[in-house]
Amino acid sequence: MRDPREYESPLCAEVDGDYWFPEDLSGYGKNENVNLAKRICGNCRHRTECAEWGINKERYGMWGGLTARQRQTIRRKLGIVLPPEKREERSA
Repeated sequence: MRDPREYESPLCAEVDGDYWFPEDLSGYGKNENVNLAKRICGNCRHRTECAEWGINKERYGMWGGLTARQRQTIRRKLGIVLPPEKREERSA
């Protein structure tokens, strides 16, 4: 699994970071930024790889078109447990 920084020309690199880490952290995809991010991810050739990264490594943000809540549900079904957050990550 490659780090997303290694992807060749990902579509997300062309859009403001607020779309990938929206203030609405509910994960339900109700706000416009989440819906736009999902559409962009849906057209990206790295979507599957990015979603896999997000499921296995990321608590926050949009990864491969999946919200934090959607990834949490997938992790629960697959028995994937993320390591505890470091103190610095919580305060960032």
